[in-house]
Amino acid sequence: MKLKLLLPAAVLTLGIIGGCGSEEDTVEMHHDHPSEDEVRSLEVDLEVPETAGIGEAVEFTAHVHSNGENVPDADSVMFEVLQDEDSLQMIEADHDENGNYTIEHTFDEAGTYTVISHVDAFQLHTMPQSEITIE
Repeated sequence: MKLKLLLPAAVLTLGIIGGCGSEEDTVEMHHDHPSEDEVRSLEVDLEVPETAGIGEAVEFTAHVHSNGENVPDADSVMFEVLQDEDSLQMIEADHDENGNYTIEHTFDEAGTYTVISHVDAFQLHTMPQSEITIE
């Protein structure tokens, strides 16, 4: 009989203790922009043409966004061009507008290349990649 009464009392005690928390735990953010304490995402949409010709200027764009907003002030956006496993070049990109970081690159030889955008923002790093075939 005592055991039947002990279990509900233990559950009630845990519920009361669990409900107690600091005021900081329950503060909600009501800002248009996330605060430094809010968890940030880092998303990059990499745009690379599927094909291009030798000597043709090709545009690579990384659209950087976080928590539904464009990121015009990423810490670093670099485009790396690889052929097979060999890194050929790292090119720094500047912000154009609306979270877009764009460079132009010209290929001298036919082949399949990998383009990786290295993006650093909000103490996060992401590296989406895409392939381009030069004919």
